[in-house]
Amino acid sequence: MKQNEKKQGQNIYEASFNKAAEILRTSDLDQICRICGTSLKGSDIIVPFFNEEYTIQMPRVVFQPPTLSIYEHILILHYLTTLKDHSTKGEYVSFKNLPGAFFYNSTYRKRGPGQIVRKFGSNIQKIIEAAEKIGGRKTDYGDVSVKLNVFPELEVVVVMYREDDEFPPEANILYRDDIINFLPLEDIAVLSGLIASRLRQASA
Repeated sequence: MKQNEKKQGQNIYEASFNKAAEILRTSDLDQICRICGTSLKGSDIIVPFFNEEYTIQMPRVVFQPPTLSIYEHILILHYLTTLKDHSTKGEYVSFKNLPGAFFYNSTYRKRGPGQIVRKFGSNIQKIIEAAEKIGGRKTDYGDVSVKLNVFPELEVVVVMYREDDEFPPEANILYRDDIINFLPLEDIAVLSGLIASRLRQASA
């Protein structure tokens, strides 16, 4: 039963990848690069993702180097193909304050802030060194915070608060409100888990 569920899940991801890949193939790549801050090298797309660059070989939509998971491939493709035009203020907001985010909030908390607190809650200063290893930098929110560039037009701030006599340690991820023009809400929840995972790995 579990093997069948795993296979079904893999099929869903493959279908999502194939759908996004087809949208990319039929899109104006010059326009995508202008909006998303990516670049073209011949017919291929160069995408900065965290602190690395990846090449999408077109029109096959093959990623080089082939080191990312299918979830990350889908996230990158959605970043390139979502391209909404919602009016935003350019402010940093919590996930729960994004339009329609309530349904995904528990998933976001579990995948993102929950994992970050488990790793860094006992010594929140350690998150600074971990962030610097993946191209981040210290900033001035909460007790300790770091800013990460996920994509050229998409940056996030991870905020931490120390434990005190009344409250346990806490973490949050702030997104620039225009993230809704680049990623669907479900992908933003997935992204929170990737942020937590990369910070944890950098601190290992």
